[in-house]
Amino acid sequence: MKRFAVAAAVLSLFAAGCDEKLNPVAPTAGQVTLASQLAGSANVPPASSLEAGSAGTLSVAMTPAAGGAYTASFTFQIGGLVKARLLPAPLDSGSVILAGYIHQGAAGTVGPPVVQLPISLQAPIVTPTGSVALTISNVPVSATAAGAILANPSGFYFNMYSALNQNGVIRGQLVNQ
Repeated sequence: MKRFAVAAAVLSLFAAGCDEKLNPVAPTAGQVTLASQLAGSANVPPASSLEAGSAGTLSVAMTPAAGGAYTASFTFQIGGLVKARLLPAPLDSGSVILAGYIHQGAAGTVGPPVVQLPISLQAPIVTPTGSVALTISNVPVSATAAGAILANPSGFYFNMYSALNQNGVIRGQLVNQ
């Protein structure tokens, strides 16, 4: 019994010493991570009104799927949005994000959307605290869009749209991470 206790103690100390630094999790084969610094001032035209100071970060993990397509996970943290009860009804719940896309286009230009996030008038993101931290996973990316984005990330930008800024509340160019 004593030997078992000693062996268990040694194994638990060994296991406690193992972490991702010593045993990192293997990345998914072919996965690419893109990033962006987001700002309301980067919009074309810049975000206005109470959301003009919006800023945040974005990480997009693109994972290969069948037929050259990819799936993407978007992780973003955004602040500087409208807080609840700042505006009269029906806008008293905070900023309401109505859409999010990856667009083709260089900084300072407006381009067509190539990837749509599942955000809509029927499924908005509401920010009662004036900020949001969220991951949206399994967003489909066509083979054509994925090939173009991965070949030239800086030729694409991420943009979100709100009820107050329907031309865009926050934007940032993509870069390889």
